[in-house]
Amino acid sequence: MLQKVRIADQSSFSIKPLYILIREVYKTSGFMSENFNEKFRSFTFFDNFLNNFEEIPGAFLLIAFVDDQPVGYISIEPKQASRLKHTAWLNMGVLEKHRGKGIGKMLIDEALERIRDEKTIEILYLMVRADNFAAVKLYQQKGFETLASLEKDTKIGNQYFDGILMRKFASNMNS
Repeated sequence: MLQKVRIADQSSFSIKPLYILIREVYKTSGFMSENFNEKFRSFTFFDNFLNNFEEIPGAFLLIAFVDDQPVGYISIEPKQASRLKHTAWLNMGVLEKHRGKGIGKMLIDEALERIRDEKTIEILYLMVRADNFAAVKLYQQKGFETLASLEKDTKIGNQYFDGILMRKFASNMNS
């Protein structure tokens, strides 16, 4: 049975459950290039990061809910350099038990619609591990193109993984 998914802006959501959601996504996904505890050393550090994130013009964070429980997120973070403000980075994740159910697609669709409406971001970039086949397929289906394959981009222990740099132009945000 399909569950009803609701997408909401992070500003309408308290920070503690968001912290728990993102920590759990990082913990259950072997595909994240960063370690959650290295990126966010503490809850206070996460809170400060989020406050700074909210101050970036055009930045937003959307949360997917199933039965009023947060199950996924997508963040769009415009670059701050004056000559790059028309570009942004996409980062997303879905809790393990909710992966493969279309929630990532819904998050991307909602984010692309917002980008289209705001008309600030012209190019959206993302990095994905080449062996994350489901994510690569989803991004390709949503119209992202491969810019570069980055050999041995990520190293976990003694094992290397290739990365893929992808982009999507705002003029193509409808697909």
